[in-house]
Amino acid sequence: MLDTSLRRFVWFYTKSQLKLKYRYTALGFLWNFLEPALYLLVLSLVFSVVNGMNVSDYAVFLFGALMPWRYFEKSVHSCMEAFVGGDWLMKKLYVSPYALPFTRWAIASVEFLFSLGVVFLFFSVWRASFTIHLLALPIAIIPWAAFGLGVGMIAAVLFTFFRDVKTIVQMALMLTFFSSPILFRPDTLAEGSVQARLIALHPITYFAALFQKPIYHAAWPSLTEWAVSVLVAGAALAIGIALVEKYKNQFYFYL
Repeated sequence: MLDTSLRRFVWFYTKSQLKLKYRYTALGFLWNFLEPALYLLVLSLVFSVVNGMNVSDYAVFLFGALMPWRYFEKSVHSCMEAFVGGDWLMKKLYVSPYALPFTRWAIASVEFLFSLGVVFLFFSVWRASFTIHLLALPIAIIPWAAFGLGVGMIAAVLFTFFRDVKTIVQMALMLTFFSSPILFRPDTLAEGSVQARLIALHPITYFAALFQKPIYHAAWPSLTEWAVSVLVAGAALAIGIALVEKYKNQFYFYL
């Protein structure tokens, strides 16, 4: 799937799209620092009251899962329109269908890596010290990245054939976000309650823990959290690849 020509195309096309995206902006790449910082600040001020936590403590907790979630969300949204938005390229050149979602995903990944600088900013202001557990973060990014690419390719295939899928995907992402332990701590729920049981079954609970534990709890993610995250991400990626392989010859008739 990722042969040399495809890798070279994704590399150069990603660079050109990044330059084009920020060409007419006043702050350019600085938005990758400002946007998550402002987003985090607003949510911290509002939901710290709901969770009964002081703003600085809640901001560190929120940041733990909010940053990878934003990366996942952006990957899905941008990949979803990859085939439809890149129809001109597919019609004029022989381009592997994988190149388009891979490029969208690569752009989201680059922007996410730049925004990680906010981690050190908030930690230096609101956290007394760094711990060795932060070393897990580079590995914790991998399941999130694979999950975003997989769901993004699934959404891209569906959106090519059914344009109203976009609204459904947006609503599904919103529901997933507000029902997962990103905005609130699971230990605030009554043990054995319906809500607590649902959170235990929520796949994002395990993905969120990969960042929340090293950042907020100063602990290593458990083996179960790693295993569930890797399995769910791998399944999404496999389904996405299978759908692209099955329908790639039909894309041209719907673009």
